[in-house]
Amino acid sequence: MIITIPIPPKPQARPRFNSFNKRAYEDSAMTAYKRAVKYHVMAYKPKLIETGPIGVSITFFVYPPKYLLTKKKMAQELANETLYVDKKPDVDNYFKAVTDALEGILYKNDGQIAVVTMQKLYSLNPRTEIEVEGIK
Repeated sequence: MIITIPIPPKPQARPRFNSFNKRAYEDSAMTAYKRAVKYHVMAYKPKLIETGPIGVSITFFVYPPKYLLTKKKMAQELANETLYVDKKPDVDNYFKAVTDALEGILYKNDGQIAVVTMQKLYSLNPRTEIEVEGIK
């Protein structure tokens, strides 16, 4: 089952540090994003994969920059969602944010992830699509 998270992807933020007690904490915008991801995925009522290795296939659809929207030759590729993103942020930063958020919902621990397929594409409809399967 492919699960669609209908909000624009957000890369994992670096931890912040409190200068008073020297503890690390997460940015409030990142916490809100992860909470929204959990909310959207829980609406699918997925079955938790308790044990064993899993494979994750994930596609991040990112809104294109203005210069791509003005190029007529890119219009069809944007409409078909076949134009790959070759700019920052890195795809693994997007991946980390989503997999951390889904821990305990789709799988017990993100250490279970043994196989990964991921890509980031430009789209006029920003979202994330994820599929998780147990590996035998």
